[in-house]
Amino acid sequence: MNQFNEKNQRHGYWEIYYLNGKLAAKGTYINHKRHGYWEEFLVNGQLYWKGYFDNDKRIGYLEWYDPNSNIIEKQFFL
Repeated sequence: MNQFNEKNQRHGYWEIYYLNGKLAAKGTYINHKRHGYWEEFLVNGQLYWKGYFDNDKRIGYLEWYDPNSNIIEKQFFL
């Protein structure tokens, strides 16, 4: 977890935390670019959005959530 490549870039599975210890985001980097499935959370720990990336570009559906965990927005990216 939280690894770097030989160029000191984020590489592999990462978890990023708020100062309060709650998870802020998790996903995979390849050469410092988001790749694959990612989730981001609010400071209270609630899921804020989730979706997929390819070479740091959004692909497929990204979904955003309200405080009751209902989808409030869904967008498709090519």
